[in-house]
Amino acid sequence: MLAKKDLYRFPWSLNDNPIGWVEVSDICNIHCKGCYRSTLGGHKTLDELKKEVLFMKEWRNVDNITLAGGEPLIYPHLFEFIAFIRSQKLKVHILSNGLALTPELITKLKKAKLNSMTIHMDRNQKRADRDGEKTDFDLCALRERYAKMIHKIFPKLILTFGLTIYNQNLDELPEIVRWGIRNMKYVSGFVFIMYRGVPIEEGVEYIDNKGAKVKVDVDSLGYTTDELAEINIETKDVYDRIKQGCARYEPAAYLGGTMTHDSFKWTAGVLIGAGGRVFGALGPKAMEIIQSMHHMFSKSYMVYSKKKSFGRRIFFLGLFDKHVRRAFFRYLVHCLLPWRLFQRMRIFSIGTVQAPDLYPDGRTDMCDACPDITYWDGKLVHSCRLDEWRLFGGYLQAHMLGKRTREEVMASKVEELKAAETAMAGEAEAGAPRD
Repeated sequence: MLAKKDLYRFPWSLNDNPIGWVEVSDICNIHCKGCYRSTLGGHKTLDELKKEVLFMKEWRNVDNITLAGGEPLIYPHLFEFIAFIRSQKLKVHILSNGLALTPELITKLKKAKLNSMTIHMDRNQKRADRDGEKTDFDLCALRERYAKMIHKIFPKLILTFGLTIYNQNLDELPEIVRWGIRNMKYVSGFVFIMYRGVPIEEGVEYIDNKGAKVKVDVDSLGYTTDELAEINIETKDVYDRIKQGCARYEPAAYLGGTMTHDSFKWTAGVLIGAGGRVFGALGPKAMEIIQSMHHMFSKSYMVYSKKKSFGRRIFFLGLFDKHVRRAFFRYLVHCLLPWRLFQRMRIFSIGTVQAPDLYPDGRTDMCDACPDITYWDGKLVHSCRLDEWRLFGGYLQAHMLGKRTREEVMASKVEELKAAETAMAGEAEAGAPRD
């Protein structure tokens, strides 16, 4: 069971945060359900991006620059930009859908000294590289093809996979997690993002920062949804499924929400394993030590490490962390067969992100100390709501009207879906051949 008292609260803040989120372009080569970005401005100039990096370095005290978009791999000045970031002594992380990856491009990324990459894949993408895969677990075959292609050329790259969580794929998570653990040689972790969108529903209107009512729909704001039953998955639901896939998984740290005391907006867990087996996970004390020591010596907090593995040295954290000590004792038992001493120790991270939630009273619960804040017109704004600034000049405010709360509307929609499924099942049964 998730409990904040058992976890370390990341000490990040608006002005002291490891992640510098920089969007190189809003142009993409794919469409993803739930994407927060509409194509409005195209590729940014190199000078614009350099300005953003320097702003992040000064006002966020970042440890890395995360290249987002749009699709970063199709940005025409990608390697000049990576070189500039490296010249500022910052790590470089890329968020990509992976479609543009080729052996030649991977070789260039290796020469550019890219630190890490997250490739997003889920069933609701319109991908040209899919080969009949229907479920998100089926897509593990595609993930494996990409992971092995990258590992063959650039084995030191820290590669994780991102996945948007819907009701459709929630129960597939245990098998997906088990697949990742079996492939720790190639894959360094997962990021599970719960699907969210601006709800279009009865009894809700949106007001801009001038007090004017604005029309919000798919044409005016890309991340809208009327699928209310799809935006109710919470971190605890994902946690339960991860535990089914790996009983020894536990998150070590979290970020809460800005409006409620009990929400988990970010969680971070790090598994310790070898030979496809998991011995345990970092505990909150180990995470606290890592964050504190990194800030002490590097003067910034950390979210992405420089190395894929720290070998058996990671067990020294067991001097302070009971969770790591348990993992060490399990490892000793594992090594009663001496040849297992030659298996390489690996770490496997699992992060969860519960995006903004709109409550019945109109409040929006954002991520406390949001790591993915980005630059806009001399300000820091939430990247997941950047299009509100680009289109309406600021954050929209939700006003709840009428007698029906959002929960009541959502419950009504869920009942409608259940009724439709029951009707379809009845029709199928009626049309089935009888003996």
